[in-house]
Amino acid sequence: MRREHLVEKIAEKFGPAFTKADIEKLIDAFLDTVFDTLVVEKRVELRRFGTFELRKRPGRSARAPKSGKVYTLPDRYVPFFRPSKIFKEEISKKIQPE
Repeated sequence: MRREHLVEKIAEKFGPAFTKADIEKLIDAFLDTVFDTLVVEKRVELRRFGTFELRKRPGRSARAPKSGKVYTLPDRYVPFFRPSKIFKEEISKKIQPE
C-alpha cells in the first residue's frame, strides 16, 4: 500500500471530519515523531502494533568485487521492527497458510 492509498483509507473512516490534507499532515507528524524519538531514545513501542528500534551493526571490512580494493565500513545503526504478539495473532487470524 502506498502513502496515498493509506490517506484515502483513513479519509473513508473519518469522513468529512478531516480533509485529506489534514490526514497527510497527521501522518507526517507521526512519522517525524517516530524518527526523532528513534534517534534520541533508540526505541519506540506502540502497544498492539510493535516496537521500532535501532540496532548497532559493528564495522567490517568489505571488498569491491570489480577492483578488489578493501574498504573499512564504520559502525552504523539500522532500523528494526518487531511486531507485537497481538499484531501477529491478528494477521494469522486473517491470513491462513495455503
